Amino acid sequence: MSNWNLDPIEQAFTDAALNPASWITALETATALTESFGAILLPIKGGLIPNVPFTERMNDSADTYFRQSWYLRDERTRGINIMMQRGVTDDLDISSTDRIKRHPYYQEFLAPHGLRWFAGVGVRCGEDLWCLSLQRTIKQGPFSESEKRQLARLSSRLSASAALARAMGCATTKGALEAFEVSGTAVVLINRAGEAFKINPSAERLLMGDIRIANRRLVAKDKDATCALERALHDLLWRRIEGGLSPPVPLPRTGQRPLFAYPAKLASMTANALADCQGVIILIDPDDASRPPQAALQVAFGLSEAEARLAARLASGELLEMATEQLGIAKETGRSQLKSIFAKTGVHRQAELVAVLAPLLARTK
Repeated sequence: MSNWNLDPIEQAFTDAALNPASWITALETATALTESFGAILLPIKGGLIPNVPFTERMNDSADTYFRQSWYLRDERTRGINIMMQRGVTDDLDISSTDRIKRHPYYQEFLAPHGLRWFAGVGVRCGEDLWCLSLQRTIKQGPFSESEKRQLARLSSRLSASAALARAMGCATTKGALEAFEVSGTAVVLINRAGEAFKINPSAERLLMGDIRIANRRLVAKDKDATCALERALHDLLWRRIEGGLSPPVPLPRTGQRPLFAYPAKLASMTANALADCQGVIILIDPDDASRPPQAALQVAFGLSEAEARLAARLASGELLEMATEQLGIAKETGRSQLKSIFAKTGVHRQAELVAVLAPLLARTK
């Protein structure tokens, strides 16, 4: 009979709540101490996107889970009510061994990856619920009743970490909204379901008439533009990247030039697995020339002042050598700044940088 010391898991989750870059480490800790193969943290409410943390050995199975839409056919969702009541559920709560041997979820999805058994540990904070999904291989066998009782106790202990992570996410969200507002940048915050849940005053002033928030979605009077924005937002949310900016979607306005909507992921906000914010839509009004464009880059992507100056020049089409000369910096410094700019904006080449930033920086053309 396993008698685990699960205290390090609770501590690892607390560390991850304070430092979102530690979520994978927290899951690796949970995997090791529960004698599992791997782990993944899945939201039960609010929509599911691939931007969830999982351990390294779960890479292939997680890719299959999302790419082949097994998340829409997840047999284990039948155990959610049990998990909510008891704090933990497993395969044998919802299926017999004979059914597992025949069911496509187990045989067509899990078996090729050598997986079969799981224990789902509930992680609750208020109305929000996540599942710490601990995976075991066919050879490892299912979790015992004794192990499940220990995991049920762990469930209640992880709630404090979830509350802390949510609080940190709210603080980050508030800080981001204030920073965007200071720079005069209109922004709409998006949750994992693609819904608009917060906007700043600059966005409120733009969202009227032909463009507005309706049923928690950003919509335009032009239905084609709304569909294009929904597709761009879906594509962005479903890409496993920490940060990046999509090309702008023009939203037509009567008697004015189109409002440009940029779906974006900000690493500082989306790294928190339990936070509401999983994306933003930056709104650029080409009829408003009041804001220095470099300020938008600093706030939107966390660029330093020097990086924003270089990015603005490169987005205008200047070569790196010319830009560094004009800015009075060494070429090596410029290359180092460019590498940081690529990482923060989610692009890999200068041509991509120009494509996504040029319209953002164009104010009065």
